[in-house]
Amino acid sequence: MKRTAFLSLLLTAAALSLPLPAAEKAGPKPKLAERPLNAKAAPLNIAFISYANPQQVARDSEGVTKYLQKYLGMAVKGFVTLDYGSAIEAMRSEKADLAFVDPLAFMMAHEQIGARPLLLEIYRSGKPSYHSCIWVRKDRGLKQLADLRGKSIAFADQVDMSGHLMPRDVFVRAGLLPARRIEGEFFKQIYFAGGDEQAMRAMFNGFTDAAGVSQYSLGLLRGEERDQVMALATSIESPAHLLMARPGLGEELTQRIKRVLVALDKTNSADKAILDKLYGVQGYVEAQLDDFAEIAKVAAAYGFVKKPEMFSVGKAKP
Repeated sequence: MKRTAFLSLLLTAAALSLPLPAAEKAGPKPKLAERPLNAKAAPLNIAFISYANPQQVARDSEGVTKYLQKYLGMAVKGFVTLDYGSAIEAMRSEKADLAFVDPLAFMMAHEQIGARPLLLEIYRSGKPSYHSCIWVRKDRGLKQLADLRGKSIAFADQVDMSGHLMPRDVFVRAGLLPARRIEGEFFKQIYFAGGDEQAMRAMFNGFTDAAGVSQYSLGLLRGEERDQVMALATSIESPAHLLMARPGLGEELTQRIKRVLVALDKTNSADKAILDKLYGVQGYVEAQLDDFAEIAKVAAAYGFVKKPEMFSVGKAKP
């Protein structure tokens, strides 16, 4: 899912206090010691994907860059990219040492340039993961996935993990669609609505019979409207959006970065202010390469990942 849309969904869910799974208990946060600034050290450059105007994102990212600088003992500089492709290219040319991306962008970056996963974002559910749903109106008489044969569905975007590939995979696992993308064998029509909200609106207003988008998309409908829809099925879980590192970044430094960001505590007001502006997440947990094993298979079916077996080898190596 695009970062702009995903952040909007998370903030909407938080504002509406949507029912989500109970948060998992977090372990004790590591204690940190400030480090004196080493003026001779090369700066750490971080690419932040834009979710608003670039100037706003640049201002919002200052909290975490100052926090990292305080505990890493080196200059930390952030810059804004408008899309994940730009972040990958900045990392390829070593203009970015770190980048915040979605799972699909990370898998492509890992294959192309050897990018490594560092940390997964934790959402309000208390988990570093999310899933997609097949949403329908309750009054359409649709009780199971097979009832959608010969009907229409709206997805968010063709290149979208949670708004296309994951919900499509629901039908593949049910034996209703082929593993590779072939239209017209189950649905009468497939639409790409341009976003989660547009897909949900297409379903709710009767333009399509179903919508295949993120679990958080329910919050994009008004309160009375949410009571009129239901999820026929849910997808496998995907790892959350994440922080990735360029392949040549030193192991000792990457371990320090992980410790410093994992130490952010939502119950601490200063840390909360940083997290709220850092895509509104609850915190971070260490990422493993094989966290992406299942969704790599899904992405591979549509040509976005060439070697899904690369994500089944355990912990990422420096």
